[in-house]
Amino acid sequence: MAEGQSDVPPQPPGHSSPPPPPGYVPPQAPGYASSPPPTPGYSPPPAPGHASPQAPGYAPPAAHGYAPPAAQGYPVGGYAAGAYPAAVPPRGLLPWALGLLILIPFPFVGGIASGIAMAVSGGASRRFGGPARENARTALNWGLTYLLVSTVLLVSHFVILFTLTADSPASGFYPIGIPITLYFAVSIFHLALVIMGMVRASGGKIMRVPFAIPYLRA
Repeated sequence: MAEGQSDVPPQPPGHSSPPPPPGYVPPQAPGYASSPPPTPGYSPPPAPGHASPQAPGYAPPAAHGYAPPAAQGYPVGGYAAGAYPAAVPPRGLLPWALGLLILIPFPFVGGIASGIAMAVSGGASRRFGGPARENARTALNWGLTYLLVSTVLLVSHFVILFTLTADSPASGFYPIGIPITLYFAVSIFHLALVIMGMVRASGGKIMRVPFAIPYLRA
């Protein structure tokens, strides 16, 4: 028998080889390695740059302790972007409010200060139009009227006091106290008129005092 020949006798033409026994694995060529069968439940890693599809409704788990930023909004009770409260137009309230200076707890000082403040503030507030101008003009006219009446009554009181008590002291409050009584009556009326003017001016209405001396006309 020649060298290099197999011990298996050659098969005649047309003859088929018998089937391999169960569990038989044919030999593989040198350098070839077959991959082992995949483990049940195993999925191969995706290729670089490839994103595997996700099941519908799937959300990736968030990192521990991380909270996603909330949508930018505005605090409750604030104003939306570009929305600001409308500015209230001048209504001539300040000249009437200064009439409350009559409540200063000093005799005769509050009345005089009240009339002067109403006149000065009314003159400064006349530059505004609409109800503010009219309310300021009315407050100025009444402030000057009240200041004039108060001054006349106070001067009359001291003139009568010095005249009637020049020779002998007075024996009673009247007639010396008549100007003072009228002064307090006019001051109470002034306070009521000031409160009424504040209420009307704060509502955007025009306060009118027809019996005030018209120092300034419309």
